[in-house]
Amino acid sequence: MALITGGSGGIGYAIAKSFIESGCHVIITGTNVEKLKSCVEKLGDNAKGIQLNLNDLSDLDKKVGEAVGCYGKIDILVNSAGVHSVKSMTDFFNTTQEEFDKIMQVNLKGTYFVSQKIAMYFVENKIKGHILNISSSTGGEPGWSAYRISKQAIENLTLGLAQKLSPYGIIVNGIAPGSTATNLLNYKEGDSIATGDNVIGRMVMPDEIASYAKMLVSELGNMVVGETIYISGGRGKFDIR
Repeated sequence: MALITGGSGGIGYAIAKSFIESGCHVIITGTNVEKLKSCVEKLGDNAKGIQLNLNDLSDLDKKVGEAVGCYGKIDILVNSAGVHSVKSMTDFFNTTQEEFDKIMQVNLKGTYFVSQKIAMYFVENKIKGHILNISSSTGGEPGWSAYRISKQAIENLTLGLAQKLSPYGIIVNGIAPGSTATNLLNYKEGDSIATGDNVIGRMVMPDEIASYAKMLVSELGNMVVGETIYISGGRGKFDIR
């Protein structure tokens, strides 16, 4: 059973769909109740949804308990929830404290404390589970934007969680997608996926990310520990924008 934060978003939804196709039950979270309900209906009988707003972690214990109660167990956590703003991505001089705080709250603090709660659940129940963090190829680029800084931090958190949790048999890794064909980039089905964001010349497809996610949370991924896999056409590694 898998808990996927941000599972009503493009990448999170693709991961949920891929997991279900492999026989996994999933619980997806999101902030928009109607969108969450629609996604669960499309995913089918092996999916459930829970509203979770990472801007307010005061009821996190309750929400994790609710998630565990959906199917009686969680084996996999995918931290896919994330936000950004156009201004904070492009304009250092005019980024506001409010934008900075919101991005850090959801992308970093939310990921940290959801991971903490699920890790505690794994340890207490002797579950050798998997945690997968969805970062971004921008985390490999100079950190002058709040979004990039948050994603750099997620990569370091992934490494740190792997160090702390691997003695309990809990495997932690990350994926750093490049520009992906989702609504976040205003992509609509049928649009061109051509891009100048990487040397390959096209956007990443959500299904590609989902395939790597499925591998990393399976037994095939058990000897990959603390890594962040860049699926970005080279962006963030040798191609810096």
